Amino acid sequence: MKHIALRSKSVRSGDRPYTTPGLGDRSHSLMIAYQYGKAHNSPVTVHLTDDKWSVAGGKKSAKKKKSWIELLSLFPPKTLYVEPHPVENLSEVEWIKYLKGKGIDAYIYHYADTIHMHPNETRVGIEMSQYIKDLPMLKPKVNNGWFPDEYMTVQWDSTDPRRTLTAKQIREVHDKYKLTPIYVGGNAEGLLQTSIPHIGLAMKGAKFHVGCDSGMMHIAQLYKKYEDIHIYDTDGAYKSHHLTRAINNGSKYFKV
Repeated sequence: MKHIALRSKSVRSGDRPYTTPGLGDRSHSLMIAYQYGKAHNSPVTVHLTDDKWSVAGGKKSAKKKKSWIELLSLFPPKTLYVEPHPVENLSEVEWIKYLKGKGIDAYIYHYADTIHMHPNETRVGIEMSQYIKDLPMLKPKVNNGWFPDEYMTVQWDSTDPRRTLTAKQIREVHDKYKLTPIYVGGNAEGLLQTSIPHIGLAMKGAKFHVGCDSGMMHIAQLYKKYEDIHIYDTDGAYKSHHLTRAINNGSKYFKV
């Protein structure tokens, strides 16, 4: 068993905890752990501080716990595990010391390819970008869905207004592809809004996933190749290290 500890603190500026607030944060964390485990032919346990597990929006909540469990179900059995711990907002030294005191030999990780983007990121533990130059290409865990012969999955809703296209811009993007757009995520309906396994099924059969840098981009990275994920942005939008890495590894990127 390999053990990965998600950082206790944010790598961005300031002294604040890293709480995996978004679906994309949690999906990405499991994806990199899975790829690391495959490379070492070992299952992996991902260790979390409590603010990544039982706290959402500063309050006690089961939201993140349910999300982690659903995301874990996407991966092959006995490859990934998540273990929360009743501590939070520790320094990284204190966090690793806590785990070692529990008999857990866990490592934090960093990304050499985007380390220049984060003032608080240091070259400690595992260099993780080497393990995600290719994507896992998971098999869907459900098969009850009907989709057109030629389609693309799309997501345009984002919590960041700088990443939000106008209705006219979205229509122009859809027209360019000449494929049936199938919405996933917040603006979708039914299971394609609420069930990540069904969203994965839709993405697996799609020619492309097209949308903004948001949660569904990370879910698409579980099922598709980088080059089949196309991301659109507005001028002035913040380009995350996730998006920067995806572009460098082959995802198509367009500003509108």
